[in-house]
Amino acid sequence: MRFVRETIERWMSNEDEELWKTFSDLYGPLYWLSTLFPSWVPAKRVRTVGLLVAYWVTFAIHLYLLTQSILLISDDMELASLNFHYWIIFIFAIVCLFMMNKNRGMLADIHRMMATDLGRYRSRQIYTEERPLKLIAEKRRQTIMFLFLPGLVLCLAGGVLLLPYIQKINTEVKYNNGVNLNLPIAAWYPFSTERGIQHYVAIMGQLLTGFFMSTVIATLELTLFRIIQQLIFEFKVLRYSVVTVFKSAKMLYDQTYSGQEKFETSNEKFQLCIGECMKECIVHHSEISKMLSGFEQLVKWPAAMAYFCGTGVIGLSLINIQSAKESENFENVVLFSTLAMAEVLNMFILSMFGEAITTESKILRDDLYILQWHKLDVRNRKIFLNFQVGITNPVIVKAGGLVDMSMDTFSSIINTSYSFFNLLNAQG
Repeated sequence: MRFVRETIERWMSNEDEELWKTFSDLYGPLYWLSTLFPSWVPAKRVRTVGLLVAYWVTFAIHLYLLTQSILLISDDMELASLNFHYWIIFIFAIVCLFMMNKNRGMLADIHRMMATDLGRYRSRQIYTEERPLKLIAEKRRQTIMFLFLPGLVLCLAGGVLLLPYIQKINTEVKYNNGVNLNLPIAAWYPFSTERGIQHYVAIMGQLLTGFFMSTVIATLELTLFRIIQQLIFEFKVLRYSVVTVFKSAKMLYDQTYSGQEKFETSNEKFQLCIGECMKECIVHHSEISKMLSGFEQLVKWPAAMAYFCGTGVIGLSLINIQSAKESENFENVVLFSTLAMAEVLNMFILSMFGEAITTESKILRDDLYILQWHKLDVRNRKIFLNFQVGITNPVIVKAGGLVDMSMDTFSSIINTSYSFFNLLNAQG
């Protein structure tokens, strides 16, 4: 009992009202609803325990039923592949829940950083200037555009589950080795699910499981987007501060030495101001790097699992599309095409996120390279060179510490999936 109490107290130490306000502003009710970051404060503890019990009991029961169903229908390639696809999504959602809760402290720290301005500039309120304000307005438009992709994935998933079921409502119930084929997800149950209240219990259980899984995955994708969006915003503000470093230095010079002597670029006091402003840029970059390091740790294994599983699932979907086409089962052609499209969209989103970070780091390097370094004195040139060396290599976010999150990886996944399809097709 003491261990449980100490664990809950440790979890409570990661949260406060300001953090939950940040979660609410960025995600609405999704964070407590998805249990990616359950609240353990006394006022919300009952709700948290209730949600966790609902999630894990529902997941445990339906994961067992789905596993049994796959074993029972292993002779039906198309149906077994479809259920195996759902099984992979199941495992992915469970792993993501576990990893996000395991990295709870890091998730909280990243969002605290997101709630503040990472750059600190003595000479100016840089985040209130015209360019950063335009970037903030652009973030709002990006959010609306981004929500289209997860929304499309959820709509596709809902269509995959519900449309075949609706078509079979008034048809004769079919079984394959005890697996009810007329349910939204063909599944085995230890009781009859042909009609009556037991049928509706099975339906509601599957719908509830689908809702829980989609909530977890949608919240995870939105979380990754929000963090990436903030990182890109900070990179752009840093680029703006680098490009205007002489302007910052002039403002700092005017504030510190106003009226003392005639201004000249080669003036030692002005060069001191340039050095201070460049150091502020370096500190800003250091804060971005800390946030980026936390993000890499968060996505390390979920992203690796998404890439690995997505490659196989897309390949299997292509096999099933061809098989359904040969047997003229056009319903399954549409079904597996939709599943493949959903997986491709998820891989595209993940790769696009990583590519965006890499691109911004390259542009920052180029912006620093074209700085008017010839106007710097020897001391500031050393600072400039140290900064230049520190950002020479572009930032590359890796999944599992091995796979680059980039559009090149996305292209490779599509090629690998097609190769997997050709391999299985040749053996078949």
